[in-house]
Amino acid sequence: MNKRLYFILISLLYLVSLHAQDADQIAFTINGKPVYKSELQKAYKKSNENADIKLTIEDFTQSYIELKMNVEEARAQLLDTTTRHKDELEAYRSIIAKPYLTDTISERMYTQKMYNRLIENVEINHFLIPFDKELILPSDTAAVFNKALEIREKITKEGFKENLLEKRSNIANHYLGMESKNGYIGWVAPFILSPKVEDAVYSTPLNEISMPIRTANGYHIIQVLDRRKAIGSAEIEQVMFRFSRIPAPESHIDSVKAIAHKEYNRINSTEDFQTLCDAFSEAYKTGDKGCYFGIVGLDSNLSPEFLTAAFNLENPGDISQPVISDYGFHIIRLLRKIPVPSYEVMRGQLLQKIKSSNRTYDLNKEKRARLYEKMQIKINQDEFSKINKIAETLSPRDSLFTTTIKDDNNTLIVIEGKRDVPVREFARYIDYRQNLLKKNKDDIEMMSVTETLPHNLSTDILQEYFNNFLSIVTLDYIEDSLEDTQPEVKQIMDEFSDGLLLYAVKDKNIWSRSKTDEEGLDRCFKANKKKYKLDNPKYKGIIIFAKDEKSLADAEKIATKEKTIEKILDKIKRLNKDSIVVKIGPGVWEKGENQYIDYKIYGGKKPKALPDLPFFSVVGKEIKTPEDYRDVRTAVEADYQQELEKEWDTYLSNKYKVSMNKSVIESIK
Repeated sequence: MNKRLYFILISLLYLVSLHAQDADQIAFTINGKPVYKSELQKAYKKSNENADIKLTIEDFTQSYIELKMNVEEARAQLLDTTTRHKDELEAYRSIIAKPYLTDTISERMYTQKMYNRLIENVEINHFLIPFDKELILPSDTAAVFNKALEIREKITKEGFKENLLEKRSNIANHYLGMESKNGYIGWVAPFILSPKVEDAVYSTPLNEISMPIRTANGYHIIQVLDRRKAIGSAEIEQVMFRFSRIPAPESHIDSVKAIAHKEYNRINSTEDFQTLCDAFSEAYKTGDKGCYFGIVGLDSNLSPEFLTAAFNLENPGDISQPVISDYGFHIIRLLRKIPVPSYEVMRGQLLQKIKSSNRTYDLNKEKRARLYEKMQIKINQDEFSKINKIAETLSPRDSLFTTTIKDDNNTLIVIEGKRDVPVREFARYIDYRQNLLKKNKDDIEMMSVTETLPHNLSTDILQEYFNNFLSIVTLDYIEDSLEDTQPEVKQIMDEFSDGLLLYAVKDKNIWSRSKTDEEGLDRCFKANKKKYKLDNPKYKGIIIFAKDEKSLADAEKIATKEKTIEKILDKIKRLNKDSIVVKIGPGVWEKGENQYIDYKIYGGKKPKALPDLPFFSVVGKEIKTPEDYRDVRTAVEADYQQELEKEWDTYLSNKYKVSMNKSVIESIK
């Protein structure tokens, strides 16, 4: 490719400013089509910014004209309609669209909100009225909610007394986690409780009791007892009483718990804990590490119960009561507290924590709200109500769900009054989510909008599916409309398209042709035959590999008799009619370039035979001057390409009339 045109292409890919054509002067026209001063000036400025050798405006303008003529010809040859061109444009659009689709404002606001919670711990009481099955229908929630209201009323009157609280087994606590615990929880921090419960913890006034909060596990009631400045992280030691197997049976949990509490009750001093620590170190061979655990904080991959116990320790040397985890019971000792870093320090880590937790659901909810504020999105509530009615008796995760959806051609969503989304597209999305769950739940993370909050109420599941689907179709619409709504994107895409078309038209008419046009190469060789030389003598011929001596002899006879490689190949195919008995390799080789030629012609070392075709020979002759273009193909291809370049420039110049406004061009600095 012409180096100047490459230079132009590179510069085009980085131009992002628009030219104001209304008040612009025309720099030149191509068949009457104008190119304005501002466009030429910006391209010229950008090209010289990165160039080792600065071009004059006159030279640059000539290159720019060549570019524009090539692009016009590419369109004339319909190269802008090819599948390859469209696919490359689509791939590039996806890349440049990302900044326009990323809502950094919502991320920043949500991260700040979570940081504000992070610098405060809240002391709470808690009660859970659990659902008694995994999948919940709306009719199932009424009885549990009424029970939750009764318990809240008792708690309001009598407080979180022991006799009000239903006892849950150790095994239930073990598998459901902290939120199965009834009564005093202690101090909690963000990311320890489920989002809805956490929201209530940080919004409920001091000493008040919340209304029932529904999550996937059931209805929760919390009471806020106190608030304090948060512990950022804690450096701790621990002694662990391990379960012999995981998951542990309930009887084993109880026995390990009894041992852990017995040892805890014996600790009356630092020396007592150290004695227990030494025994732990000896039993588990921890060596010099002893029972040192390390620093735990926001990014620690530990159970909420363990983290809460560690954070609840106030002074260095304080020791926790035994706390359960998947692996056993732990007694934790605080070595030191580490303050919460500043927001600027924690922002990236905090955002990553949000995106990798069930807080993603809330973050995406806020992103959707901001997005829908900017756009006109209408939801056909009648159609959604029909689908929601199905979810009252059948889970959207059930494969039968979409088979019961009717009127799937009806419009469900209208975006900006320009795109109608029918019910059937949402039904297909539900099927897609069902298939993901069947294959691998982790695959859901690959979706463009990830929803990680667990749902078990059928109508909540449907709403989450719909929210995600609405986000996807809206973002698709925004991406598809970028060139209409963002003028700079249209300019970037036009410039990228021009670069692709430049390459495509030159490749089709010059570069690929100079390598594949056998007639043209032959004509070029004959016209310039005297200029082509061989640096050294070469052997020109065919290497033959055969399965047996007869096949080798037959192939040698064909290669000797026939004059063209095409006829030789045709007759070799007949030898290989039933199975491969012969293979040939035509070529031109200098001494030292091919081991088979070296052995047969120049007395070199005998090469190793091919396993399936052990017999070989060569047929041909040594040449000192080239006989046809194949003997000096690289040189002929280079000459033929130059010839095609000149013909191409002449063709464009004759087809496209250029009119330049020299005074405008010369005014460009």
